[in-house]
Amino acid sequence: MDTSNTQRGTCRFKAVAGADGKPVIQLELFHPVPLLGGLNLEFEMLSGTTLDQARKLADSINERILAIVATKA
Repeated sequence: MDTSNTQRGTCRFKAVAGADGKPVIQLELFHPVPLLGGLNLEFEMLSGTTLDQARKLADSINERILAIVATKA
């Protein structure tokens, strides 16, 4: 991997109700990752997923994921 095109940022995941009321998991960056160009990332849940289930999933992800790695192709 060409590390000159790679940027890292510490992050966490947070479950919230989306604009339509359905749960989503948001990626929250602690510091900007310029390669992401200010994007906000949300992950849609399968139909029928409750907000409580999404929160448990986000908590589980946060126990294992340390950072996001962005690489320019």
